[in-house]
Amino acid sequence: MPISVNESGPGLSLERRLLIAYLLAFASIFVAAAVAAHFAFVAVIQHQTTARLEDVARAGIRSVIFVGDGLAIDEQEISNKQLLTPEQGLQWFDRHGRLLAAEGFTPAGGHRKVHTVTMPILNPKTHQYVGSVTAGEWSAQERADVWYLDTGLLLSALLASVASAAGALALARRAVKPVQRSLQTLREFTDNAAHELRGPLTAIATSADAALRDDKREPEHDRHRFESIADGARQMSRLTSDLLMLAGADRSLERELFLVDVAAMLDKLVVDFRGAFAEAEIEFHAAAPGAASLYGNPHQIERVVANLLENALRYTPKGGNVSLEIRRHGGELQVVVSDSGVGIAPEHLERIFERFWRADPVRTPEGSGLGLAIARALARRHGGDVTVTSHMGRGSTFVASFPVRPRATRLRGLA
Repeated sequence: MPISVNESGPGLSLERRLLIAYLLAFASIFVAAAVAAHFAFVAVIQHQTTARLEDVARAGIRSVIFVGDGLAIDEQEISNKQLLTPEQGLQWFDRHGRLLAAEGFTPAGGHRKVHTVTMPILNPKTHQYVGSVTAGEWSAQERADVWYLDTGLLLSALLASVASAAGALALARRAVKPVQRSLQTLREFTDNAAHELRGPLTAIATSADAALRDDKREPEHDRHRFESIADGARQMSRLTSDLLMLAGADRSLERELFLVDVAAMLDKLVVDFRGAFAEAEIEFHAAAPGAASLYGNPHQIERVVANLLENALRYTPKGGNVSLEIRRHGGELQVVVSDSGVGIAPEHLERIFERFWRADPVRTPEGSGLGLAIARALARRHGGDVTVTSHMGRGSTFVASFPVRPRATRLRGLA
C-alpha cells in the first residue's frame, strides 16, 4: 500500500531531525579532532623551538663579560656568525632592560610574531641579577607547515562531512523505515477496526432508533430489533476480545503454563465443529491422535486450532473436504489442518496473517479478518508458529507448531 503525502509527513519530519542530529554529531567529532590535531602539532613545534632557543640563549650567556655590578658583551664572541641560523637572533639587556647588543635576526618593526626564550644573567661571584639574554626565532617553514596542516584538516573535514552526510542520510532513512511501517500499520489497523465496528454500531443505533420512534409497539417487531441489537453487541464483543487477545500476545507466558492434553482438546473441537461441517456439506476427517500433551495456555492453544478450522470451513466450498491431524516433529507437536478449498495466491501467503486482511472482502463479508493473525500471534507466543502451503483451486494446508515446553530463554524474552 503506497504511503500518501499526509502519511509520510511524520516519517519525513523524523528523517530530517535524525539527519540533522547525525550531521551535528559527525561535525562535532570532526571539528574536535581537527582542533586537537592542530594544537597537538603546534605544541610539538613549540616544544622543539623552545629547546633550540634555550641552547642559543645559554650560548649567548657565554658572551657576557662581568664588570663590577654590570656586564659587557664580548664583541668577538658575538661576531661568530656560525652560532645562529638566519632565522635566529640574540639580544642582551642590562638589569634595567636597556638593550646592550644584538646579534643575528631581529624582526623588522616588530610586526612578525617571533618565538622567544629569555634567560636571566647572574654574576657568578655575587650571584646578583645583572641582566638578561633573549633568544628569538621566526621560522617561515614552521608557519607554512602549520598552514598546510590546517588546510589539510579543513579539506579533510569537508570531505568527511560530505561522506558523513551521505551516510547519515542512509542511516536516517534506515532508522525511519520501521517507524513508517509502524505508522502505516497503525493507520491501517485503526481504519480497519473502525470499519469493522461501524457495522454493528450502525445496526444497534438503527434498531434502537426505530424502536424509539415506533408508536405502535408490536412484540414481533421489538423482538427482531432486540435480536439485531444483541447480534451487533456480540459482534462488537467478539471483535473487542480479539483485539485484546492480540494486544496481550507479547506478554510473558511464564505464569500461564499448564499441562495441556492436546489429544482431548482436539477431540472436543471435532465434536464442536462436526455439525458445522455437516451443515456446509463438507466432509470432515479427524485422525484419532494418540496421547499428546504440552505445556502452555490451554485456551489459547485451543483458539489457534479453532481459528484454523473456522478458516477452512469458510473457504472450502460445498462438497469439499477438511482434515485434522496431529504430528510429532522433534520437540514439537504439530496440528495440521488441510482443506480442498479455493487456495491462496502465492503473493497472499504472508498477507493472510495480517490483521483485518482479506483477499476478497466482498465475497467473504463474514468474519473480521483477525482469525489467522490471532492464530499466528498465539502460536508464536508459545515459541511456535503457524505456516501455510497452498495451491490455487486445490486447497491449503496450515501447520500450527508448538514446542512441548517453551524454552526458558523465550519466557525471559517475553517478560
